[in-house]
Amino acid sequence: MATALTWNESAGDEVRTQSFREQAVRIIRSQIVSGRLEPGSMHSIGAVAERLNVSITPVREALHDLAKEGLIEMKRNRGFLVRKPSNKELDDIVQIRAMIEVSSVREITERSLIPDFAPLRKLCRRTDAFAAAGEWEEFVDADREFHLTVLATLKNPKLLDVIGSLRDQSRLLGLDKLAGTDVFVQSTKEHGLLLDAMEAGDAGRAAEIMQSHMRHVRGIWAGRLEELSQA
Repeated sequence: MATALTWNESAGDEVRTQSFREQAVRIIRSQIVSGRLEPGSMHSIGAVAERLNVSITPVREALHDLAKEGLIEMKRNRGFLVRKPSNKELDDIVQIRAMIEVSSVREITERSLIPDFAPLRKLCRRTDAFAAAGEWEEFVDADREFHLTVLATLKNPKLLDVIGSLRDQSRLLGLDKLAGTDVFVQSTKEHGLLLDAMEAGDAGRAAEIMQSHMRHVRGIWAGRLEELSQA
């Protein structure tokens, strides 16, 4: 049995320090959030374990974690079902994230809590590169890491838990259709614009960019180009 998880090459170098259960959670979650595992689809635990090249036990444990997050439903003797969140659920997620993240970036900027912007700018470049290449699982991971790294400067682990959970309950649908469009490129470039405003100490501008980014996020989740255009 191999000693690494490489489904769609989603597991990066850092997974070597994680347990198989943690790696499986990360990889399966990114497959779900990116839309590679389609909402409403059924999957067997054995098939997923085989694709990840590990035993069933860590995969089953990972799936129970994901079920608690509301991403899947375990089906006795059948495997698991990928949940399809309703539009109301996605709207609620965006509303809560905007309420938290907009005020958070304002506070982070006002208090100059980011001492070094270089690591975050590196994450921006990674996110842009994954988006340009259509590598959606990697895009999801990099985007998640960017937002949580910014918020981590507030040193509030409960806030990170809440935002991380909300992000993981979302879905990115229709990304292949949106890839390369001007509005999608604009949404990914907002990370850099946000950092520019924060580094300049412009808290109002940073909050404005984050608010706009949240509107773009909702359009991306829906896979609706027109919603992005109007944001």
